[in-house]
Amino acid sequence: MRLAAEVSGQDETQLEHLFMEARVLIRLEDRFAQVPDARETFLFAVNQVLRFCPNVAVCVPDSAGDLIEAANDLAVRVHGRGHRVRVAKVDGTLVFSAVVNVGMEISRDSTWVTVNSTGWVARVATGGCEALRLRTISGAFNAIGASAAACLGAGWAFLILAGCPLVARAFEVSLFSNEVGGPGTLSVGPELLAEPVELDGFLVGCGAVTNGWAYVVKRLPIVGRLDAIDRQSLGIENLGPYVAARREWLGKPKAEMIAALLSPAILVTPRAEEWELFKIRLRYGIPVPSIIVNGLDNVETRHSVQRLWPAVLIDMAAGGLTSQVIVKPRQSDAICVLQALVGPEDEIGWAERAAQETGLSVERILEAPTTAITAADIAQAPEAKRAALRRAQREGRLVCGHVTEHNLRFEGHDANFAPAVPFVTGFSGVAGAAAMMKWLMGYRNDGGLHFQYSFRSGRVQRLALRCERNCECQVAAQD
Repeated sequence: MRLAAEVSGQDETQLEHLFMEARVLIRLEDRFAQVPDARETFLFAVNQVLRFCPNVAVCVPDSAGDLIEAANDLAVRVHGRGHRVRVAKVDGTLVFSAVVNVGMEISRDSTWVTVNSTGWVARVATGGCEALRLRTISGAFNAIGASAAACLGAGWAFLILAGCPLVARAFEVSLFSNEVGGPGTLSVGPELLAEPVELDGFLVGCGAVTNGWAYVVKRLPIVGRLDAIDRQSLGIENLGPYVAARREWLGKPKAEMIAALLSPAILVTPRAEEWELFKIRLRYGIPVPSIIVNGLDNVETRHSVQRLWPAVLIDMAAGGLTSQVIVKPRQSDAICVLQALVGPEDEIGWAERAAQETGLSVERILEAPTTAITAADIAQAPEAKRAALRRAQREGRLVCGHVTEHNLRFEGHDANFAPAVPFVTGFSGVAGAAAMMKWLMGYRNDGGLHFQYSFRSGRVQRLALRCERNCECQVAAQD
C-alpha cells in the first residue's frame, strides 16, 4: 500500500480498500498447459499477486488441474489456513480488476497483460497494444526467463490496481544479454547445462531480493555449498515482498529459511548473526569463497562485503519500482560497490544500531565482541536495557551472542520501513541468479555489469561505469 501510494499520489488507507476489494485473474492458455516454462510462470505469478491482493482467481485447462491445488497451497502459505484461490472455469463469467494471461493471446481490454518466455528471455504485452498475439518460440526449460515473465505480469497487475497502468506496448527482456527489444528480436541465450554446476559461496542478507534469488536458484541445475548470513528472523511484514516466505517460518531465522529452501542440492550453513560478527570467523579457518552474493539494503555492510574482494561479487537491490544488480569481477575495472553506492546521510553504522538496541557501548561491540558481558556493561546501560543484560550475564552470554539474540528475538517492526513489492524484489533476485548462473557456466563478462530495470517505464539501463585508477578495487585486482 505504501508503494502504491507513493506511485499514484493517493492515500494509503484508500488504496488498501481498493486492493482488498480487487480481484485478479491469472490464466493459462490451453496450448501452454504442459509447457514447463509456462507452468512455472503461472505459479510464480499466483505467488506474487497473492502477496498484494488476496482475491486471486485462476483459469487453467482441464489437463493442468494440478496447478489449482498448487495455487491453493500458495494461498495458505501467504494468507493462512482456509484461504483459497477462486476457480474461473470460463473467461468472462466474472469481472476482474486485472488479468494476467500466460500464453500468446492479447486482449484489447486495458486490464489485460500477456506474458511468456523462452530460455533467458521474458516477454510481455499489455492490453490495447497493436499486436493480437505475443510471439513465442519453443525451447528447453529455463526458470530464469519463466520467473522474469511472472514478475512482469505481476508488476503490471499491481500498477493497474494502483491506477498507474504501463504504456501499452509489447517487448522482451533478456537476462543473459541484459537487453530490451521487440518480441522476437533478442537471442534466447544458451541452454542450461545438462550436468549441475558447482557453487561455493557466501550469501549475505536473506531478505526480499535474496528470496527472489533463492526461488530461482532452487529451480536451476546448481549444487554445492553456501554460508548464508542474516541477523533477523522472519516477520509478518516480510510475507508481502518475500516470494519464498511462508507463514510457518514466522519468527524463525531468515538464514534457516533459505537453507531449507535450497536443500538438498545446495548445502547451506545458516549464520543467524551480524555480518561484521560473522567476519570474525574468517580469522579462524573459514576461507573467502570465489563468489559472494549480496542481498542487502545497508550501504555500509555492502561496502564491507566488497572489501573481501572475491573473484566476483553479485550485489542485488530493489528500490521503489526499480530492480538493480551490480556484478563486480575482481579482475576488472568495472565499477565496484564502493564507488557505485554512497550511503545516505541518515544511515547509522551497525555497531551504533546494535548499541542503541541492546544498551551495550559501541566500543564494547567493536573492540571486544567475543568477551563476556560484565557488571560494568550493565551499570553503563540505560535503565530499560539492564534487565536483559543481567539475564545475559547470568547465562554467561558473550557480547556478540547478546547482540545476535536481540536481533533474532526482540527487534521490532519499523513503521518507517521502505516499501517493497514482490515483483521488484523478485526480479532483482532473478537477475542476480541469472548473473551467477552465467558465471558458473563460464560466461564471464570481465567488464562487469550495472543493470537496472524500471517497472514504471519498462526500460533497461546498462551503465558502463568504471572505477578510478586509485580505487581500492584496482589495487585488489593486482593481488
